[in-house]
Amino acid sequence: MASQSTLPPRPFGRRSKHSVNLGELVDILTFQSQAHTSLTDIRRHADWMCVLVNFGCLVFALLQGFYLGVVSEALTWGVPIFLTSLAVTRAGAGNTWTMHLNGWLLVAMAALHVHLGKGMVEYHFSFFMLLPMMLMYRDPKPLLTMGLVIMLHHLVFDMLQRSGFQVYVFNGAFSGFNAIALHAFYIAVFVIILSFLAHTLRQHATTAQEAAELLSHLDKETGVNFKIRALADEEGKVSRFGKVFNDYADNMSFIVSAFRMLRADIRELTDIASELGADNTFQLTQNAKASNNLRDFVHKLGSQTKQAQSSAELSKKITDDCFDLINELNLSSDLLSKITQQSFQAHQHIQQLLPELAENSVLQNRLLTISAGLDHLAERTQSFMSKMDSFKGGLNAIENQAVSMDRSTNQWIEEGHANQRRGWEVLGAMETMQSRTENAFSALNNTVETIMRSGDVVREMERRLSRFDV
Repeated sequence: MASQSTLPPRPFGRRSKHSVNLGELVDILTFQSQAHTSLTDIRRHADWMCVLVNFGCLVFALLQGFYLGVVSEALTWGVPIFLTSLAVTRAGAGNTWTMHLNGWLLVAMAALHVHLGKGMVEYHFSFFMLLPMMLMYRDPKPLLTMGLVIMLHHLVFDMLQRSGFQVYVFNGAFSGFNAIALHAFYIAVFVIILSFLAHTLRQHATTAQEAAELLSHLDKETGVNFKIRALADEEGKVSRFGKVFNDYADNMSFIVSAFRMLRADIRELTDIASELGADNTFQLTQNAKASNNLRDFVHKLGSQTKQAQSSAELSKKITDDCFDLINELNLSSDLLSKITQQSFQAHQHIQQLLPELAENSVLQNRLLTISAGLDHLAERTQSFMSKMDSFKGGLNAIENQAVSMDRSTNQWIEEGHANQRRGWEVLGAMETMQSRTENAFSALNNTVETIMRSGDVVREMERRLSRFDV
């Protein structure tokens, strides 16, 4: 499965050939080989594994030679085979021809085991033991090559053995074409089974290689590239991992694109939230000042109402005093009227007595003096009564003014109480509205803080998403 990308492929290494190969051989010998994903790495690793197996086969051939007394033959053929495998692998590990040559050399080592065992059937297990080694290549081709070489070896060595050459492939009566056909049947069946397994392993390796190549572009340190997509193979099929990756890349591309489209709106919303947060304290301060001013005004209305009540009490007292004074003046006027009447009556009595007292001049003079005094008293009383009438009219006017003032003051008091009640009602409504406004501003402040925090999150997301290439 191929992947579409504008980025250059990652190199597998820039070290020297010998250092890389010796390092891989050390990994194999210490059983610390890494899991490779690319087919080239898999072949290189399998080539060095074949060298290691070839070395093990050489050791087995030497032990076999010591046991059977044919050490010279084991050394004569085993050492060159191993050295050839080592040289071929060091010269071209990972190449196709190296893969096929290592298969041939393993067949040669198995043939050496059979030859050293004088063709015993038990030593033919070496072929069946070494055939699965080709599964490391995840490729059916070396299995087919190795199977054909095994059949060719059996055919040629059987002909040479029957011709009298000192080579061995079969031991006993069962030999010739029948033995070759039976061995070829088992080899063919085994190769078919192993080829199916190799094909499955190759698919897994291809999927792993594709996954590694696709995931290599999802590096948060160097940048995430969502322009790549998993492509279909020759059959037009996309692997399950490729489908998942494509869906993930499409979804993330949509998310990143949508975020970049909304980024300006979020920034504008953050600016608006900053302005609202700046005006929040000012509005609360203004509302508090307005509430305090209204409370002071209501208190002033109460003070003025109290002053009006004092004025009303004073006006009532003046009215009462004027009324009492007028009553006293009326009583005094009545007394003066009585005094005038009495003086008039006394004057008449004196006038009647004057003729009778004509003989007594002294007494008559005194009565005349008393009569003149009574006339003067009557005149003074009449003058005082006229002044009292004028004073009474003034007192009546003052009383009327006091009554009017009293009515106006009472009306002022009633209106003051009404205004005060209304002021308290307005103040209560304003305090309720202020409380609601404070709650609204508090909610707005929380919203502003949330928006500001979201702005910080957006900036952090923007910083992180800046590494995404969609």
